[in-house]
Amino acid sequence: MKKRIIVSTVLIGSLMTGGIAMAKSYGQGYNSHNAKGQGMITEEQHQQRSENRLERMAIILDLNDNQQAQIETLQKKHWQDRKAVRDKLRKGREERRSAMGNGAIDETVLRANLAKRAEFKADRILERAQMKQEIFALLTPEQQAKAEKLWESHKGNHGNRQAKGFRL
Repeated sequence: MKKRIIVSTVLIGSLMTGGIAMAKSYGQGYNSHNAKGQGMITEEQHQQRSENRLERMAIILDLNDNQQAQIETLQKKHWQDRKAVRDKLRKGREERRSAMGNGAIDETVLRANLAKRAEFKADRILERAQMKQEIFALLTPEQQAKAEKLWESHKGNHGNRQAKGFRL
């Protein structure tokens, strides 16, 4: 009798845990599969993340209202500038899929597409560096020192990715 109760309890617990895990909404995360494609975030998600990032920066770096407004403007400008690049990357992803379709690989198309993709990624890295430089230009020397110190302390925490808590 005790054995049945224990087995039933474990089974019910396992089913409930599995059900809860499967019920998690995947449509709200960065790596969710939405209508824009895998790993793409919507403009609303980007806006919310930008606001959160700006709030953290304002608190950590003690930004004044003018600095916050200028940084927000920079963030919006860079987001819109990258929109065309995101569209080209999406088109390139479709080209790669068709070049690898039906079990045959069109090597020339695939190599050309991958070269374009590498160029887009290099441009993205340059754009990020430019944005960081533009934001640093808005900060006082004390704020710059604090930002750089925080940036360096968080850099190693995520491999090549930047720290989630502090990102310019």
